Amino acid sequence: MANTDGGWLFLGMEDDGTPTGVDNQHKDFQYMESSIQDNTVPSLFVRTHMEKWDGYLVLAIEVPISRQLMMTAEGKYLRRRIKRDGTPETVALKPYEILQRLSYIQALDPSAQVIEDLPAESALSPLERERLRNMIRIYHGDTALLDLSDNELDRVLGFVREQGDKQLPTIAGLLMIGHEQYVRQFVPSHEVLFQVLDGVNVLVNPPAMHFSLLQTFEKVDLLFQSRIVEQELQIGMFRVPIPNYEKEAFREGFVNALVHRDYFRVGAVQVQLQKASLSIASPGGFLEGISPDNILTVSPTPRNILLAEAAKRIGLAERTGRGIDKIYTAMLRNGHSIPDYSGSTNTSVVLRLNSAELDESYIKMIVSEEERLQKAMPLDALIALSVLKTERRATIALLSAATQKPVSDVRSIVEWLIELGMVEGVGNGSARRYMLSSKVYSITNNKVGYIRQRGWDTMQERELIVTHLNQYDKITREDVVELCRCTPNHASWLLRQLVKDEVIQLHGAGRGAFYKKL
Repeated sequence: MANTDGGWLFLGMEDDGTPTGVDNQHKDFQYMESSIQDNTVPSLFVRTHMEKWDGYLVLAIEVPISRQLMMTAEGKYLRRRIKRDGTPETVALKPYEILQRLSYIQALDPSAQVIEDLPAESALSPLERERLRNMIRIYHGDTALLDLSDNELDRVLGFVREQGDKQLPTIAGLLMIGHEQYVRQFVPSHEVLFQVLDGVNVLVNPPAMHFSLLQTFEKVDLLFQSRIVEQELQIGMFRVPIPNYEKEAFREGFVNALVHRDYFRVGAVQVQLQKASLSIASPGGFLEGISPDNILTVSPTPRNILLAEAAKRIGLAERTGRGIDKIYTAMLRNGHSIPDYSGSTNTSVVLRLNSAELDESYIKMIVSEEERLQKAMPLDALIALSVLKTERRATIALLSAATQKPVSDVRSIVEWLIELGMVEGVGNGSARRYMLSSKVYSITNNKVGYIRQRGWDTMQERELIVTHLNQYDKITREDVVELCRCTPNHASWLLRQLVKDEVIQLHGAGRGAFYKKL
């Protein structure tokens, strides 16, 4: 369990969850903890306590995920897994699984491994090295690399390691600038597939690619560019091209798939273009601590550290390690939906980018606001606007989940959008929700939509008041404030409207005033 994801182990409970009670010999906490430490290398520290289930005592052992590769005192590397029938079992780790585990817990950089018995001068291609230099110029990489000799360049980027009087290539070096024949031989898992589909019909399906990463990137980028269709929007004095697929989002997503994939796992990086979406799948799940729910906020943790660093210096990858932010920003600024990682599993990371219909008014609104502010719209604000555009109304909790930020941080972003006149709040307290403002609905030519969304809250409040009167016969303004979670002024306005519509009638005056149904 320590060699997988940790968890809980219960002694005195059957596999089907039926408690049967723990043996007397296992009731000694200190003995159990020390026994586990004595039988694991390095010693594994667990926490234990006794629980009562249906009258039976059960020993609960909390097993932490290990930051090292654990083995038994007999020298066996084991892991826990779930079989196809849903039952658990313990199996030995295979050699490649040991490497995968070390990579997962970031105790090993697979891309820094040296390939023995393969001279660097034979493995690395001068043509690919020149391609690398050309990419530095095109993508504004580290220009200091251009002044280095071939040998200096290889050493600085970690493409070679010296062993005695020989220079041997690393996995990163071979993947980046290696001859195809050696890439196939020494990194057989490297494969890239590119497909264009129309439903189940395959429109484009070139042979699988096993070239160097730089050559693969160029070929896939050309295939991708050929599928781009741009529409131009007139915004002020400028014409802004809006593509059906976002180029920057694709580039960052595809480079991430190449650089961060698990090269110990057999499988291809797959790019699939559909009419309304683009997906990029990369073998190897997220590293420990990363998930679709925190991908925007977690610290960058590359699986292949040397390879990722080289991609940054060349200019292919975002230098700050925040390529995910660039993917989100590129999509949301042009009115597309939020990038979707929900299809990812523990063996594959899948990025889905939807290609929505062009929303001219929404894009013009974002661009115009950025021009007025003289700065780019923050990513958190773009996410909040996208959620409100899709969901119509949202609570602060929903916006917090979408931005992956604490409620306090999101509240300040929302209040800033309210000050800009792009968002407005409805209701008070925990029931407060947010929606796009009348200004935004007006700009996007959807005034009816605003009235519908804004009016829906008033209808709900009126229904709450009538329901209360059906049950309790009378209601006061203070009752309405608590019932609808609104301000006293809004409560008074609601009651006046109901009196005007001859739904209720005022009785009394001043502090003793109350209302009844007609």
